[in-house]
Amino acid sequence: MNQILLVEDEPLFRKGLAKMISGSGTDWHVCGEAENGQEAECLIEQTQPDLVITDIRMPLMDGLELLKRTKSKFPGIEFIVITGFQDFQYAQTALRYGALDLLIKPCSQQDIYDALAKVEVLLLEKQARLRKAQNEHQLLLEHTLRGIFLRFPYRTEVLAELEQSYTGSKLILFQIMDYHPAHKQYAKSDVPLLQFAVLNIISELVNQHGITGKLLLIEYGRIALVMRDAGDADQASAAASETIQRLLGLSVVSYPAGVIADITKLADLYEAGLDVGKVERNQDDRSGVDSPISGARQQLISAQIVAYIVAGQVDLLKQYLAQWMEEVRGMPPANRPIEALSLSFALQDTARKQFELEQDSSTLTDRIGMLHACANMAEIEAWMHAEIDRFLGNFDKWQEKYSGNAIQKAARYMEDHYAEALPLQLVASHVHLNVTYFSHLFKKVTGRSFIDYLIELRMEKAKQLLSNTDLKITDVSGMIGYDLPNYFAKLFKQTTGLSPKDYRKLHQK
Repeated sequence: MNQILLVEDEPLFRKGLAKMISGSGTDWHVCGEAENGQEAECLIEQTQPDLVITDIRMPLMDGLELLKRTKSKFPGIEFIVITGFQDFQYAQTALRYGALDLLIKPCSQQDIYDALAKVEVLLLEKQARLRKAQNEHQLLLEHTLRGIFLRFPYRTEVLAELEQSYTGSKLILFQIMDYHPAHKQYAKSDVPLLQFAVLNIISELVNQHGITGKLLLIEYGRIALVMRDAGDADQASAAASETIQRLLGLSVVSYPAGVIADITKLADLYEAGLDVGKVERNQDDRSGVDSPISGARQQLISAQIVAYIVAGQVDLLKQYLAQWMEEVRGMPPANRPIEALSLSFALQDTARKQFELEQDSSTLTDRIGMLHACANMAEIEAWMHAEIDRFLGNFDKWQEKYSGNAIQKAARYMEDHYAEALPLQLVASHVHLNVTYFSHLFKKVTGRSFIDYLIELRMEKAKQLLSNTDLKITDVSGMIGYDLPNYFAKLFKQTTGLSPKDYRKLHQK
């Protein structure tokens, strides 16, 4: 959820802004309010908002000084500056200091929503850049760790991070004994794909047995598991060997290689483990070393998919998957099947975690076999479309299963609490859903936005009170949740075509 801090010395205007934002049906939440820049500076330290909406002219510290001081300490916090016409030249300075947008008083609801949409796009772009940077960093960690294992030259800038993460961890080695068993007609070109499948099967079983750590393809047919939390390692290893044999027909052995006392001595531990396991090193075929296989790549895909699901941005999810397939088209032919399988495992992992689905082991072998048989990009693309369609189908079933009950529960809560302050965030949290996803779901189920539904609910209650009581208009306004009678009267006329007073005259018996 994106956080906003409101800084405005006029209480009514500030309260109106907060109401607009809470009823916007977006993923924005007002995390704090301040009357001046001095008060806001303290709140910024405490809350670290994504966005500050501030007036310029305020006592003690004005908005311009607040902007300068905040940007020097927290350059990632965005600012929208609100100004009167007489402050416009002054406000131009705010743009030079890094304000993202200017709003002129009085601000309409649409002005606020347009400005928030602009900031949201910027934040999404920042998050995408951050995920990309995290992915690149994970790749650097993997390459460095693999380099240490194999006595290759490696970059030392992440050595301290690896030492902190893995010193004292246990090392288990997995060896794929033969990629070409007699009962399977695997080609040499299938090896990278099989390695990736084996890696993901082991990863899934390691997670199921409560083991945390790093799983890494070291070289042809050899995988290292560096365990920070041992869990039930023996049982997980045995389950992995059995599952890989059953699904892929490959024989895999595992054996402990010891405890990592010094990260720079991993090669000694690795080679000693190979000797203990009596596994010969095949120097003729080391294709796995330079393989594009990457756990970080799959994690990035999964994280992005989850982000779109949680935010309720189904259209953006579909666009992302389409763009990802476009990227695959531009990759070298040898990499395409691996990237396709990477997508499949990312979708499978997301479905298991988000939709509470069991891993579909029965079809895994068939699906990998179909991918092996793909002779060109068109066939690989068709295979990926099938994987995406399967995932989206499971997504639709999950939505149908949970959406109706959640929205019914939300509607009952609104019926019971319509007279209170009822921001979108509060109702969404009551049914344990993300705000943006709840907003999307609410409109899909009811056919109306959250704020329109709430207004209609309150107007119906107002009609009953106006028709059946002699309460003052101001009292009716307060009893249905509106502190400002003029705002209530405006909404009532928009809804019914009559003022509250005229409605009472027409309908009171």
